[in-house]
Amino acid sequence: MEDRKARRSLVHRPAALNSRPGTPMQQSIEVHVATKTANCTAENRLALPAIRDGYRRHYAHWHNDSEAHFEEMVCSYERKLSSLLADAGCVNILEIGCGPGFCLGALQRLGISAFEGIDSDAGQVAVARARSLPARHIPVPQFAAYATERPGTFDRVLMFDVLEHVPDQDRLSFLRDVLLVLKSGGVLICQVPNANSIVASRYRYIDATHRTSFTETSLDFELYRAGFDDIAIMEADPIVRPSLRYPRGVVRWALRRALRHAVRRCYEFEIGGDAWTMPLSPNLLATASRG
Repeated sequence: MEDRKARRSLVHRPAALNSRPGTPMQQSIEVHVATKTANCTAENRLALPAIRDGYRRHYAHWHNDSEAHFEEMVCSYERKLSSLLADAGCVNILEIGCGPGFCLGALQRLGISAFEGIDSDAGQVAVARARSLPARHIPVPQFAAYATERPGTFDRVLMFDVLEHVPDQDRLSFLRDVLLVLKSGGVLICQVPNANSIVASRYRYIDATHRTSFTETSLDFELYRAGFDDIAIMEADPIVRPSLRYPRGVVRWALRRALRHAVRRCYEFEIGGDAWTMPLSPNLLATASRG
């Protein structure tokens, strides 16, 4: 009886299961299954769409390549730079992260004698060059070599909305390279997202390539340890009262001032007297020199 049960079980079990692990039959089945799985995976990957330029799509939420928008942005940078470069005279200026050339266009209008821009995005550099602006494509890994070839070259270095993209572990070496290209007495002008602002979370996470945002003290720390002197940090776009000829602007100005006062009062309950001196604008602006 037991012999018949054993023979029946052998008849009804698949041959693959009757073979012991490690036998040629078992190895053949494993190879067949692995090959079939690999082929399915390859077919699935071939069916995926190609990786696309997500940053170009992201950038298009706020900027476009039209002449009207270019003119608007150039005027905005011209207003910002006119006071920052008032004593610049005939200087040589580098903009890191020049994008499509908004700031470069402003430098041209301000009559700066020598300037150039670099950016890691070849597409945006092409847009700037199409407008006859001096922009160069420098991929991120090549910036250190670029700086090494140009020690003490520039009187001013401009970095608007760049430093927040640099990973923590690379920030010190990056700032050291920025310091390297400055002349003695040259000045870095830098804008970054402000972690004190009421829209700090939006400015920090609105861009997937942002690595951090800064307070006035953390930005001072980064610049000081990199070797910069005469560090000054302020609101990038302070609230300025508009002309009474624009009543809507005056109302908006008054409401913004009232909101900022309320925010400072809330901060005072949490952190004390620093609440009345800390910058609250969406961005911070820093100037720092090479001694």
